Amino acid sequence: MKTKEILLQLIEELDKFEHSLSENETPDMNDFIAFLCNTKNIEQRYSSEVEIAQHVSLLHRYSKFYMKKVLKNSAMKTMEEYTYLIPLLHRESLSKTELNSMNVMEKTSGNEIIKRLLKKNLIRQQRNQLDRRSMSVFITDKGRNEILKLYPNLQKSATLLSSSLSTSQKTILANSMREMSHFHSDIFINGKDKTIDEIMQELT
Repeated sequence: MKTKEILLQLIEELDKFEHSLSENETPDMNDFIAFLCNTKNIEQRYSSEVEIAQHVSLLHRYSKFYMKKVLKNSAMKTMEEYTYLIPLLHRESLSKTELNSMNVMEKTSGNEIIKRLLKKNLIRQQRNQLDRRSMSVFITDKGRNEILKLYPNLQKSATLLSSSLSTSQKTILANSMREMSHFHSDIFINGKDKTIDEIMQELT
């Protein structure tokens, strides 16, 4: 970069710095340097956070792309049907609310998935004996057999998604994503009626 271009950038930053001051402030060079450092840090942090969000979204789509291949000849046709069935494999039963929360799904959309699984006889439901207002959901033998039949290819799909990473990278990523999931799970459950600004304010 030529010196003239650097000077033009400095003038532009100096103009931003001047507009950030109040009328009574009399800044010095150290204040301007601090302003430049803070601006750079904010831009870098923002860039990293946006990039993480973008890649999380893309990875979800890649995962659905592989899952579509795995489910091609299955009674299940979507990743969501699979993720609703999996938690029931090692549990006696779950309520509809629990299933929706575990899958980060709104009630209306989640109940539609449950209806499809019921129609395919992959799950069954009955009134909860302790709370008659709630329905307990169980996996059927057909649903269990469907998961076991698909498991080898499901494992291949999961392996493929992170195949470009080393063992240590996978461990670091798994730990980071587990921490993020736990963090956002609480917000999803308890912050349904809050605005994004209200949620952000609680973090400060």
